[in-house]
Amino acid sequence: MVQDNIAELSKRAIVFYDGSCGFCQASVQLVLKYNKHQNLYFAPLQSDLLQTLVPGTQLPDPLPDSILFWEGGKLYTESEAALRIARHLNFPLSILYYFRFIPLSFRDFVYRFIARNRYRIAGRTDSCMLPSPAQRARFVG
Repeated sequence: MVQDNIAELSKRAIVFYDGSCGFCQASVQLVLKYNKHQNLYFAPLQSDLLQTLVPGTQLPDPLPDSILFWEGGKLYTESEAALRIARHLNFPLSILYYFRFIPLSFRDFVYRFIARNRYRIAGRTDSCMLPSPAQRARFVG
């Protein structure tokens, strides 16, 4: 039964986010609101789902503490994760995906700067956000 659930989850696009980060939770709220096809799912990085779902060879070491994105059997990190998530959003936010044409080293530099300062930007929480009843089905971790 659990293995069937993992097989089904592996086919979904899942945003893994830092459940104690106010910036990450605000980002999840934005994605929930603007995900045009309602096809993105969410799980905290702190859940066991990441370790269960993603093959160990794909897991970065150490795990980043901001976001990861699982799509099409592949795990994306840093700016690539953020831009691939943006591709699933309504216009004009989906245009952010085209920032992929900026060199990866520069994109990741900017991403890491924001990730390092995210607690200063939006604070830290002791608990994960509580999704509305309509959103609850999209949280899988």
